[in-house]
Formats: sequence, structure tokens, C-alpha cells
Amino acid sequence: MQTSLHALNIFVRAVESNSFVGAARSLLINPAAVSRAIKGLEAELGVLLFARSTRALRLTPEGARFYRDCVQILKKHETATQQFRIHRGTPKGCLRVGMGAGLTRRMLLRAIPAFRQQYPEIEIVLIGTDDVEDVDLLLRGRYLRQRGAMHSERQGLVVRRVAQSRLVVSASAQYLKSAGSPKSPGDLLRHTCIALLTAERDVQNEWSFVKSQMRRKIKFAPILVVDGTEALREAAVAGCGIIRSLVCHIEDELGSGSLIELLPDWECIGAPPMVAIYRKNRTMPPQVRLFVQHLTKEFRIYNIQ
Repeated sequence: MQTSLHALNIFVRAVESNSFVGAARSLLINPAAVSRAIKGLEAELGVLLFARSTRALRLTPEGARFYRDCVQILKKHETATQQFRIHRGTPKGCLRVGMGAGLTRRMLLRAIPAFRQQYPEIEIVLIGTDDVEDVDLLLRGRYLRQRGAMHSERQGLVVRRVAQSRLVVSASAQYLKSAGSPKSPGDLLRHTCIALLTAERDVQNEWSFVKSQMRRKIKFAPILVVDGTEALREAAVAGCGIIRSLVCHIEDELGSGSLIELLPDWECIGAPPMVAIYRKNRTMPPQVRLFVQHLTKEFRIYNIQ
């Protein structure tokens, strides 16, 4: 048996995912295929790559050395082949894009046609996940903790901002007809405000506002908490109450009048950036770089001025 680059890639993904199942998800193959590839490599090399005496996926010393070599081999292969792709001017390959929390699907989907027109030979696979190990590139919102600090990312990851939209509070005409419109941030405490539950399991029930030199922060006891930006938007459209959301998530509804922006003379602060996250311990596939550059350009219309 001659070792294939595909088998080496499976082994590297298994190490970096710390799981055969995680490697299978990231490569869109069956977990049994991962197991067969690893066993085939071990049989050919005559060594064990993973210790079998523990529940955790742990490399043997030989496996650790082989992993370092595999990373270099795959890196050199990608560099060599990319030189020819650049000269041909037609980047190819599969790009697995994770759609994480805080990302409106329609915002991403509307950016894809222009990318496909420019790079028709790049296959895009969209996967709903918040785990960067499942994909080549993860797109998501990067929320603040209630005390103001950013949630930290794991080591070995690149986090790049692709958009920074404005935060607004809004509600449907149906809700406002029955409950009235707030005139100041303090008035929100007499209204039904809907809280967002982030992927980090933070309940976003503290909203901060600024106007000239005045600052106001409200903290409400929500009677409705929703998981995800789509659910937050639909709850507001349905008349469930007032939401705080990025403009990029509700631009259609604001334009059509199904949602109405409230407190326009107050700036709602604390807007989370939209970020692209990818691993930096392997050579970045060219399609990742191209897609991140494309999204950064396409999403400029949402950026805070």
C-alpha cells in the first residue's frame, strides 16, 4: 500500500479535531472511513499512531512525530499546487463554511452569488455549526460577556473581523399599537423586552445607550429568551416584544416597516463584530483567504460609519 495524501489529511484532521468523528465531520466522510485510513497508515508504518489505552485521543511519540511530518508534507503540497492554480487563474477546491451563532443566514447567502461568479470552480459547503474543527472557516458573531470582556477563542485560531454593524432596538407596529412607544431607555423597563441567548450561554438582558454626554444602562427580567438571531427577529415581527439586534439582521424588516426602529436619538452601544475564524496551525487553503476577502468587501455596507 502506498500512503496517499488523502490518508495523511485524514490523520491530521483527526489529530486537530481530537476525534475521529470530528475529523469525519470536517471532511464530510463516514467515521468508519477515518478509522480505516488510520489503521491503514499504522499497518504500513508498523507503528501505533494513537494510544488505545485511554478514552481520549492521544498520540503516541511516533504519532506525534508523524503528525509534524504530515503537516509539513501537506503544506508543501498545497504551496506547490497553488502556484499552478494562481498561474491558471482558476482557484479550485472545496470550502466548508460554518454558519455559527450571531450570523444571519440570508446575509451570507446574498454574498455567495458574486463569489461564485468570480470563482466558479470553488465548491462551497455550508454547515450549521459553532465548532471551527468541523469546517475550514467559521463565520459568527463575537459577543461580549455581560461584564464587557470578549469571550476568548482557543489558541491556534485566527479571528478576523469581516463586519461591524450598528445595534438598534425595534418592535413591530402591532406591539407598539398595544404597548406604546418608549421615549427613553428607562421606558424600556415598562415594556416586554426579548433577550438573546448567545452561543456562550449568556442572556443578553443588559442594554447600554449613549446620547451626547449621557449614558444609560437598563437590565430587565425577560419573560422570553430566544436562541439565535433568526428567532430573535421573528419574535419581534410576531409582536412578542422589543428586541435589540444588529441592523444587518433586520434590514429587510426595517425597510418594509414590519419592524420599527425605536429611540433613534440614542445610540445603542456594545455591537458585536462579525468574525471569520480559522485554524492557523496548518497552511490556510487559498479558498479561505479569497472568501474572507470577499465577505469583508461585501459586508462593508453594514459597517458602522
